[in-house]
Amino acid sequence: MARFTLPRDLYHGKGSLDALKDLKGTRAMVVVGGGSMKRFGFLGRTVENLKTAGMEVQVFEGVEPDPSVETVMRGAEAMRVFQPEWIVSIGGGSPIDAAKAMWAFYEYPDTTFEDLCIPFNFPTLRTKAKFCAIPSTSGTATEVTAFSVITDYEKGIKYPLADFNITPDVAIVDPDLAETMPKKLTAHTGMDAMTHAVEAYVSTLHSDYTDPLALHAIQMVSDYLIPSYNGDMEARERMHNAQCLAGMAFSNALLGIVHS
Repeated sequence: MARFTLPRDLYHGKGSLDALKDLKGTRAMVVVGGGSMKRFGFLGRTVENLKTAGMEVQVFEGVEPDPSVETVMRGAEAMRVFQPEWIVSIGGGSPIDAAKAMWAFYEYPDTTFEDLCIPFNFPTLRTKAKFCAIPSTSGTATEVTAFSVITDYEKGIKYPLADFNITPDVAIVDPDLAETMPKKLTAHTGMDAMTHAVEAYVSTLHSDYTDPLALHAIQMVSDYLIPSYNGDMEARERMHNAQCLAGMAFSNALLGIVHS
């Protein structure tokens, strides 16, 4: 028996950030990385949209690239104090990965990273909060996947977390955010998306459900990565979609040794 898991809802297309206005709840915590989302106005729009939905909002800022155990624990503690019903993470792969781990420790304070590292061994989430992911880069696809990577810098260990429990409930794939990527990041994340799609297609766990997603993502990246790199914003939107399709494929077909 195999399983195929995706977010319950996926909103896509320009302006889809406004879907936050329709979330139901009383409190939301927004998890974000560096200053780019604030600088380009997307953090402010996220907060305002959640307030329009009738929620009290708190922001947890400063998630670093390759997020640390310490950051995750600080975020989980902030959540335990604030008691959000929605965790909303906006930015690249790092803040979304960190927020997924924070979510687990928020709901289960006594668990450990060693417990969570056992693949597909998470406790049941959504006892306190649901999760919404909003990517600003076009590569990691963590907004639709069952994966997160957290680093313990003191021990020199990267903890790979894998469980369908941490697949977000809602993904918002708004190309307006991807338009802010510089050329180098556009290239690097685009090749990440291609790698995800190829790995999913050749995986021993590929299936009739993952193959169409992987193949279409490969075709889209082939067609749109170079124009996107050269500043074509319609191509940038198509790349934002392509990386998401690749994520849907690899989250369910898994990855190869190149990702170890």
